[in-house]
Amino acid sequence: MDKEEKYKFPVQLSALIKENSGKNIILNESNGDFEFIERDINQEDSQRVSLRGFVIPSVITTIIFYLYFYYKDMIYIPMNGKLSIGSAVTTLGVLSGVIVLLITFIFIKKGKILAQSSTLYWRNFPAILVAFTVILFLFSLYLFDILDFMLPGLGFDLYTATFLFLIIVAVIDYLMIFTMLRLTPTILTNILTIVIIGGVIGAMMTNRDRAWWQYNFSYLGTFRAKNSWQFNLTLVLSGVLMVSLVDYLYVSLAHKYKSKKLSILRWLLILVAINLGAVGAFPYRGGTIYAVIHNQVASNLVYLIIVLILALPILMPKLSKDFLYASYFIMGMLVLIVFLFQGVHYFSLTVFELLAFFVAFIWLLMLFQYLQGLLIDKEDEKYIKIYFKD
Repeated sequence: MDKEEKYKFPVQLSALIKENSGKNIILNESNGDFEFIERDINQEDSQRVSLRGFVIPSVITTIIFYLYFYYKDMIYIPMNGKLSIGSAVTTLGVLSGVIVLLITFIFIKKGKILAQSSTLYWRNFPAILVAFTVILFLFSLYLFDILDFMLPGLGFDLYTATFLFLIIVAVIDYLMIFTMLRLTPTILTNILTIVIIGGVIGAMMTNRDRAWWQYNFSYLGTFRAKNSWQFNLTLVLSGVLMVSLVDYLYVSLAHKYKSKKLSILRWLLILVAINLGAVGAFPYRGGTIYAVIHNQVASNLVYLIIVLILALPILMPKLSKDFLYASYFIMGMLVLIVFLFQGVHYFSLTVFELLAFFVAFIWLLMLFQYLQGLLIDKEDEKYIKIYFKD
């Protein structure tokens, strides 16, 4: 049973709490003093903020859509193509979503909107902004390619197309606000997972050569593969997201654990992110410097993961035996994969690259989850109950 403690509050403080019942009050601790900052933002106000945030930009963007096709004298708008609903969503819709995301973050940092992402630093935001821009762009491309495949030749009159465009843009703008208000390291980790897995699977599905696996995993990023830029962009975007996530976690952990070793852990993880992005930035091209750089940074990923695992007992502020043993098991799998490929030539190049990539990625996700757990250590949580006597 949790221990309960009783505290005596000054009469003025008790009156202030009762007076502001139903409102949000932030307690800022500074030099042992507590300052009550009144935030008159109730549920109705928050809904109005959200409504204004996505309805107004959506309507403005839709008006631009209508006027453009009206003056183009197009009475029939195809679902996909050069001048279509899809092309408008990938340009106007994405731009609207990015602007909404930026404005929402500015309001959060100025304290006009209460949100979990208020602890996010300005230096983290550019990477997040770029990441969401690319995610929106790729998602809209995939969405309308799928619709075109399922419903070839589909189109609408100008008014129906305008209404459909409004709905799609409104959903995009709302999702941007919803995500920004609730952005945490956990959400960033989930986004990183979706980007990598979704990008890789998308590249496999859209590749023109169904026998790509007979070459190697890196074939998906070569000029011979269809839409290879999507695969390479996925890796670059994943590296950018990972740098932002590592910095976000490091700053939060540095406030709680005063250790210089955390800085070493941070830079090792940033090196992993840089090498991950470099795999996409330098796609494999046989007989060129690109092939040399690509192979080197891909190898670096495996070596860095092994170094990180071996250094865990030294660099981590707190380390459970379960996580340490699980990490050693992952390291053993990586060593075994390398041995079965290079030592006895049992694995093909494709199998080796796929297994090494996904095993290393799984361990990184485990590490990020563990680091997030250190931020909310149950031993550091304290609860108080306030009772009022009539």
